[in-house]
Amino acid sequence: MTAQERHYWFARRYPLGDVRQSMAPVHWKGWCVAFGFVGVLLGGAGAFVWFTLQGNLLEGAAMFAILAFIAGAWFVLMTMANGDRVRTVADYREERKRV
Repeated sequence: MTAQERHYWFARRYPLGDVRQSMAPVHWKGWCVAFGFVGVLLGGAGAFVWFTLQGNLLEGAAMFAILAFIAGAWFVLMTMANGDRVRTVADYREERKRV
């Protein structure tokens, strides 16, 4: 599979040469990764509240921290593995209009 045939899930938000290197989803799989990240954070927040109401504040905080770390690492790894580091989100939007 060539680079032209590859479907990237994320693309740069700013053009090459810019100091900022943030990425944004451009494919439905990228959006699923982003929503999955938010879902895990919400689940961790729910676990924190549940543990806190049970009188286990430390366990709740630890659970949230562990889930947030795992979700963050997974999100960054997916972005780096499936991200287009050359083209920007604007390039993908322009390409979509042509079709």
